[in-house]
Amino acid sequence: MYDLENIRFRLNEQAEKSGDQVPEPILNADGAPSRETMAFCNKHNLTLDWVILGAAPVYRKSKTPALCDIEYDAITLHALLEGLDLLMSEAESNASPASNAAHVLAQQVIDKCARLAEDLTLVVDAHPEGRSALGQV
Repeated sequence: MYDLENIRFRLNEQAEKSGDQVPEPILNADGAPSRETMAFCNKHNLTLDWVILGAAPVYRKSKTPALCDIEYDAITLHALLEGLDLLMSEAESNASPASNAAHVLAQQVIDKCARLAEDLTLVVDAHPEGRSALGQV
């Protein structure tokens, strides 16, 4: 049904590029791609059309996150870090150099996340479709 020699050649080419092994078995007994082949394609972002049939495109398109999702993640990270800072402040029973350093480091990360979240908000607001994914226009 499929040209196993050409499939193996294409898989070997990708395996050599990535320092990986060609999956075995390549096809199941019924001629469908094996789980190992599917995992190999997923790991290396290959299309099954290319691996099995030799048809373009070779690579699947990577999914680009929406700006509003990136903004949400930055704001969430900032909130989590503020919570961590609060817990660290309340947990300090005696001021040791290590706890003081941890507190200073946490505060620097929180400040950086706050600036990142503000910058991302500006980018999202300036982008024509920045809020459309949230239904906020």
